[in-house]
Amino acid sequence: MADPDSIDFAQVFVGTEASKLVTLSNLGRSVVRVRASNLPTGYDMRPSEVTLSPGAKAEVKVAFFPLREERFDGQLELSLSNAKNDVLTMDLRGEGVKRVVEVVEVLDFGTIKVGDTKTLPLDLTNLVEKDLNLALSITGGSDRTAFRLDNEAVELELPGGTTRALDVSFTPANRGPHAASLLLRPCPSCQDVRVQLIGSGGTTDLRPSPPTVSLGTVTPTQSKSAFFTIQNVGDFSATVTSVALVGDPERDPANEGEAPGEFSLDGVASTFEVEAGASVPVTVVFDAADVAQPRKFARVRVMGPDDRLYFEVPVDGKSGGIDVEADPKTLDFGRQPKNFAAKLSFVLKNVGEQVALTVERPFISGLNADSYTVAAADGTQPPWTLDGPKGFEVTFRGSELQDYPAALEFPLYVNGAQSAEMPYATVDLMATVVELPPCDLDISPASLRFGAVTVNKGVSLPIDIKNQGTTECLVWNVGLDPDGHRSFSSPDLPTTPSKVLAPGEKFTVGIRYAPTRITGVVDRSNLFFNHSNVETPRAVVAISGLATAFDLVADPNPVVFGPVPAVPQSLQVFKPFLIRNRGVDAVRVSRVSMASGYSQRFTVRADETLPVAIPSQGSKSFLSSYKPLDLVQDVGKIEVWLQGVDEPFLVETRGSGTDEDCGVLCQWPTAICPATGQSVTVNTQVVLSGGAYSPGGHATTCTWSVVSAPVGSSARPNPVTGCTPAFIPDLVGNYVFELMVTDALGNRGACQHSLAATPWGGLWVETFWDVAGDIDLHVLNEALGNRQTQASWWTNAECYYGNCQRGNLPTPLWDGDVNSTASLDRDDIPGTGPENTRINSPSLTHPYAVGIHNFGNSRNPVNVTTNIYCGGQLAHNATTVFTATKQFEVVGSVQYNGSTCVFTPDGTRWTGFH
Repeated sequence: MADPDSIDFAQVFVGTEASKLVTLSNLGRSVVRVRASNLPTGYDMRPSEVTLSPGAKAEVKVAFFPLREERFDGQLELSLSNAKNDVLTMDLRGEGVKRVVEVVEVLDFGTIKVGDTKTLPLDLTNLVEKDLNLALSITGGSDRTAFRLDNEAVELELPGGTTRALDVSFTPANRGPHAASLLLRPCPSCQDVRVQLIGSGGTTDLRPSPPTVSLGTVTPTQSKSAFFTIQNVGDFSATVTSVALVGDPERDPANEGEAPGEFSLDGVASTFEVEAGASVPVTVVFDAADVAQPRKFARVRVMGPDDRLYFEVPVDGKSGGIDVEADPKTLDFGRQPKNFAAKLSFVLKNVGEQVALTVERPFISGLNADSYTVAAADGTQPPWTLDGPKGFEVTFRGSELQDYPAALEFPLYVNGAQSAEMPYATVDLMATVVELPPCDLDISPASLRFGAVTVNKGVSLPIDIKNQGTTECLVWNVGLDPDGHRSFSSPDLPTTPSKVLAPGEKFTVGIRYAPTRITGVVDRSNLFFNHSNVETPRAVVAISGLATAFDLVADPNPVVFGPVPAVPQSLQVFKPFLIRNRGVDAVRVSRVSMASGYSQRFTVRADETLPVAIPSQGSKSFLSSYKPLDLVQDVGKIEVWLQGVDEPFLVETRGSGTDEDCGVLCQWPTAICPATGQSVTVNTQVVLSGGAYSPGGHATTCTWSVVSAPVGSSARPNPVTGCTPAFIPDLVGNYVFELMVTDALGNRGACQHSLAATPWGGLWVETFWDVAGDIDLHVLNEALGNRQTQASWWTNAECYYGNCQRGNLPTPLWDGDVNSTASLDRDDIPGTGPENTRINSPSLTHPYAVGIHNFGNSRNPVNVTTNIYCGGQLAHNATTVFTATKQFEVVGSVQYNGSTCVFTPDGTRWTGFH
């Protein structure tokens, strides 16, 4: 009997577990085994099986773990291994409650000025009869400090069926969107109810576009105009009280406060509003003087209420004459190592009146003039006619640790005479020779591999160079191997001859591979750069790619996991991707793997058994997973290997570990497996009680699969889809399952669950084989027949397919007892087994023989494995090899002694038998 004989768990929160103890009592006069033979969905009994001596009692725990919001009412069936094979039933009732608290999903504060505070009420309604004591917390990184609860509350009492308002305040400290989450936890083991808190900090922000206005050179007595716009890039309307011209003492110290008379503003109102996102044009006019004059400078000052200066726009203009400019005006070589020849270029051009203008050989002024040399970029000699832009190249080499300021002075000649208006064009030079400690660089990747790339298509990939040391690092002379394959290029090589990286700083060099023909040979190049000092060997990053006719694309590529919880507990998440074949020929994927040299926090597998063919215009699905171990950015490379191609097609994976609440960005679906592993008697049906949870409320689906099972097992969940399929273990041993859940966005989560299948007490024999075909298991009662005599077999002296399955038993019953009579519980004809035979209470006075028969399996040789269990323990394991059909072998004899048995090998074999 069971006490109590029914249990009402009432309301239990989804994703949690409630349990109650049940006392089982044996009121009979014989030993009885009690087994949970049928568990309703959402329930479990632990342990699932107990053995009770006469008069004994035992406690079992009945657990209720609702996986969704509904009622879970059913009957627990307990099978009793007594003479009558009775079944004891227990009514179980319970309700899964998910929406314990009703509350809005998002509380939006809108946009308020930085530093201001806005408070909104949040209504919370208790949907259940129970009183709740809600634990309150706000998460979400640095943004969480912008939100606060009334009186800094950390908990809130919410009586059953009532509604209360909780005041939430938002005070933005900076401009831009803010997001955090208010977590409401109804109980310590309950899942959080999440309310997204969003708001934005706003400012009044006016900016000019462009930030400067140059009228250039204007012919004497002529006028020229240009304009800039006052742009409101803030969040609120702004008032402009004045727009006025003022002097520019920084560029024109002679004019104190007064703007030169050549400048004026056209059509500007005295006071006006600029709406958020709007622009107002301001026209600047320059009236050139009667004769050529030096360049004039002024500023346009834009003011707001309370004498607030929004900004000033520098303006300039020149009345007539030549105006030779250098672009850039200053050549800064930055920090350079000793004795390295660094090069920079510049251009001279006349932006003034077009006259017959020539440039003579420049002289270099300054104490360090001999460290610089200059030459025309095209190799020509002076004088140079400046009838268009003219390029020059300056080389610097320094041998001492110091600064090297200098200046290039180009004499300018108009109509054969040096210009009195502008006698020289000047280019400032600057360099510093340093000696820094040796670099500690992280170059990622150490080698850049494009893999297989479709001919006449281009792919770009980055090379990151990061200073992972504790001191500054000097890097210079970055470039592609001039002898490398010309399919590689780098459009964004550094424009400066050197770069100093602070600790932790990195810069990226983008490499593009665009093959134009198929050679069948891997294309190669290198990225070179120097670092530390001239004695340090230059760094080399090998670059490779293979042009192919196949046209594959990955969708998506990269596979972006985004932020995934890494601490306090790492979460493994899954994302599917497709490989599409856009070519005209089918391709065959032989294997997939993760490339070395990248993060190994990712895994990949195919949805189908490899190799797999992808037809033209077809696609195949693959699954990648990510499990971060630390708070870092991870990048991986998936290798998709094709038959006949020496390089793989590559797919990038990206993810990052986080310890903060990241809201919808990491609301991965959660697979819910039973809290503990299951243990069940072999050949007994159990329910795999799984579930799925989506923090974002998306619809989810479940799929169960067998990850590992005893060798020879063919059992599978039924059905494989659905969260709570049935499963019948067909062999003794350990099973591991994976529950994969997929939400409507394609994101996936998984968990694993274990099950131990134990043998029946008494005698248990199971057999399986390696190639499909008809193999049969025979068990002979040796009190009724001699195992070494053919006539004993295929009679009621033994248990075999002809008399011992589908509820049939040998007649008469062995030893006059159904529990002492063998039962063939599983028979298999077309497959690889298993088959098994059971005797609940074997005789202690006579042995049993085990025989194996190759009835019709012609795929010889056939290797047959037989396991014999006595009293729940493995007594013998045997392998039988058949070389032809109609072979029969007596494996051996088993004598049961009450708790174990003695096995005697036999080996008798008959050919052409039955």
